[in-house]
Amino acid sequence: MVIKSLLIIVLFFSSVIPCTALQITFREKGNVDGAIVTLGDIARFDNESELAVALASQIVAQSPPPGESVSLNALAIKKHLVTTLSLPGSIIWKGSQTVLTKRSGIYIGSKKILEIIAEFLRKSSENLPDAEIRFISGAQPIPFILPAGNLTYEVIPSNPGILGSSRFSLIFRVDNRVAKNMSVRGRIEALAPVVVAARKLPKGTVLSSVNLTLTTKNLNDLRDPGLSLSDFSGKKLTRNIKAGTPISHSMVVSLPVIRRGERVKIVIRSGTMHLSAIGIARSDGIRNQMIRVQNSNSKKIILCRVAAAGLVEVIL
Repeated sequence: MVIKSLLIIVLFFSSVIPCTALQITFREKGNVDGAIVTLGDIARFDNESELAVALASQIVAQSPPPGESVSLNALAIKKHLVTTLSLPGSIIWKGSQTVLTKRSGIYIGSKKILEIIAEFLRKSSENLPDAEIRFISGAQPIPFILPAGNLTYEVIPSNPGILGSSRFSLIFRVDNRVAKNMSVRGRIEALAPVVVAARKLPKGTVLSSVNLTLTTKNLNDLRDPGLSLSDFSGKKLTRNIKAGTPISHSMVVSLPVIRRGERVKIVIRSGTMHLSAIGIARSDGIRNQMIRVQNSNSKKIILCRVAAAGLVEVIL
């Protein structure tokens, strides 16, 4: 009977699984991404029990700014958790007495900031003149570090036309939330060949390839410059200009292709119907200008559009 009782006791205790205490070991260094530090960020757990998972999620400190570090006192953290939570006394606390905790971040350097502006100018090139366009900053932008996450940015020129901008505003977003606003001052260069006078030209000169040439200039320093010799060929200067002076469209006028008193052909268009008549121009006219023309047969004055030399149109 005694032997049987001893056997039962042995079998009972052999079926009991030993209970191992949870062991928490503080690391010497920890890394975090967000704005808070949890126990799981700075300590290791020797099992994955519900107690270990719950403790790992406990907030123990605020993170330092992105890219910076802070030294956390492991003993103070342990004392706080033990006094504020109902924890088993069997937990074993081990490891470093202090944990150097660093918050990760996205480093944005001076070079990166200027590359962002250059990228914006490249993407905007379809709406800009055909020129070599670059931004020259007044001073190197100060680097900074943003929180870790999905980074996007927006560039806003101070002038909607871009070329006249003296400043670019940059808005940085992390996970769709604004993380940084900044401005970069400087100037834009837009180098392109422009039409200039090949020599000193008096007022009234009719321009041609003989007295015009192309020279590379900064478009940002000019107002309404000419970019093609053909834009000015056959037009007349309205002022005296020096050699090398950029020619703008405001400096020239088109020569009349029809003169006052000239006999012209009048073409009347109405749908698919085309009629013609002969008339006398009552004023000079350049191409596409509306002028008065007297019909030679009816003697009536009609308003016509100058289509070409000796030809005007009436569209009904």
